[in-house]
Amino acid sequence: MNKIDTGLVILDNCTLEEALDKTKYLALSEGSDFIVTPNIDHLTRLVTPNEAKVLQPIYDKASLNLCDSRILEKILKLKGHIVKEVIPGSTLTQKLFDDVLTKVSRVLIVGGNDDVISRLKTKYNTLNLMHYNPPMGFINNPDEVEKTLNTIKESNAQYVFLAVGSPRQEILAKLIKDNDLINGVALCIGASILFLVGEEKRAPKFMQILHLEWAYRMMQDPKRLVKRYFDNFLALRKIYNNL
Repeated sequence: MNKIDTGLVILDNCTLEEALDKTKYLALSEGSDFIVTPNIDHLTRLVTPNEAKVLQPIYDKASLNLCDSRILEKILKLKGHIVKEVIPGSTLTQKLFDDVLTKVSRVLIVGGNDDVISRLKTKYNTLNLMHYNPPMGFINNPDEVEKTLNTIKESNAQYVFLAVGSPRQEILAKLIKDNDLINGVALCIGASILFLVGEEKRAPKFMQILHLEWAYRMMQDPKRLVKRYFDNFLALRKIYNNL
């Protein structure tokens, strides 16, 4: 699998099918692995010194770094790098649920409220899905972090879907690997479960083609996303200069 060294993160340059094959391999192999899907929001943190100290080692240690941004794809093209395929975490998650996971797969979802998980279990009623939802702010509470890690270890899951938001899920993923808690793979998936159950909608295809999926998401949740995307816009020059 080819790699692109962006200067901030080393991306695994692959197709969706190649990413699925690697994910299946990691899930069935011994030891703990994790997958991250860097986008512009992630890179904004990596050009912020205080955040980069914590987060850079996470991306350096990930088993698979997938480009989750059409804007990042365009920036990399300007730098002479061709990304084979943009692979959003939500797309990877849906393909895993639709085409890879079976009734014998050991699956744990960390995050998501009971109603969302109930709807997910109804939609994928042939799967045996385990669920744990840590309390708000858990990542800053050592006792809650330990409880979450113990739950993950006891699940013996092959696939751990971390849906607790970024960068909490990435921090948790590295702790899983550092403590070798599972023989499987942890995936940082953000709001992907919400897309699966229809709680949130993916942008129409024409907006995805025009690289405007970010704008569609912002319109769906302006209170939360306008400031984030504005900060990301301000960071674009710094990101470009660091790539």
